[in-house]
Amino acid sequence: MSKKLPNYQEKQHILYIKRPSEKDLIAYGDAFLEEGKISDAIDFYQKANYVQGLETIKGMAEQSGDVMLLQQVLKPLKQTIPGETWNTIGERALKVEKYIFALYAFEKGNNDAMVGRVKEIIKSEDNGKH
Repeated sequence: MSKKLPNYQEKQHILYIKRPSEKDLIAYGDAFLEEGKISDAIDFYQKANYVQGLETIKGMAEQSGDVMLLQQVLKPLKQTIPGETWNTIGERALKVEKYIFALYAFEKGNNDAMVGRVKEIIKSEDNGKH
């Protein structure tokens, strides 16, 4: 495999037509992950059924409060996470000012107090922009 990552069309060909080996799929996933193209890495890890790679990304998403990536990786892992974990993710998202992610996480964690707090933050941010 070359060091150059495949473009969208090449990626689709590799994933759905070419049928590379599990080892090659994982190598592509690793290469995309190394370049910070996490969604692409998930696609390759999912196709390879590479749980370790998916778990790595899950941990990254939890640590960064990235709810979209977390949701994207939970699906192929066939996992759910408990409310207290959602609340922890919400706190992390709030800390880095990812308010929509924080809101979603607190909603999933059934944390009405924090949902209200984040809504107030979002409202005050919106008012400050007008």
